[in-house]
Amino acid sequence: MELPSEIYNRRLQSEYNQMLSSGFKFEVNPEKNKYVVTVHGPALHKQNNSLMKRESHTAEIDLLRSYPYPGGIMVYWLTPIFHPNIRAEDGIVCIQLVNDWSENQTVVSVVKALEHLLKHPNPRDPLNKEAAKFFEQNPNALEGVFEDKKPNKPRII
Repeated sequence: MELPSEIYNRRLQSEYNQMLSSGFKFEVNPEKNKYVVTVHGPALHKQNNSLMKRESHTAEIDLLRSYPYPGGIMVYWLTPIFHPNIRAEDGIVCIQLVNDWSENQTVVSVVKALEHLLKHPNPRDPLNKEAAKFFEQNPNALEGVFEDKKPNKPRII
């Protein structure tokens, strides 16, 4: 199912306006259907067979032609991450918000869900089984990971 082009383009403009006022740091393409967002939150990533801490991340949110209907949004993690709900090989993100998508949700709600996912990894529903096992055995692994408290400023290029 697709919206008529005029309505789809108005929806994309509305999403863009909401992102501008959200305070999230992001870049968007001219069509306003592909966002690269900076997400802040505690996480781990593998480097030279060691787990390192990271607090700033990049994700891509693609609004497909079937947006805002279910299946019309794709989310990819771009920075390296060791997380049970993000597949390291291709950055596919498993968040309930995307699985249960409704046309009332927004790009801003996706970014907030990504921040929540960082702080609350779910090893019971993994895309990365190695990370799931690690977080089951080390439930406090993210304690002490620096969280940036500075406000984000939008950056459009």
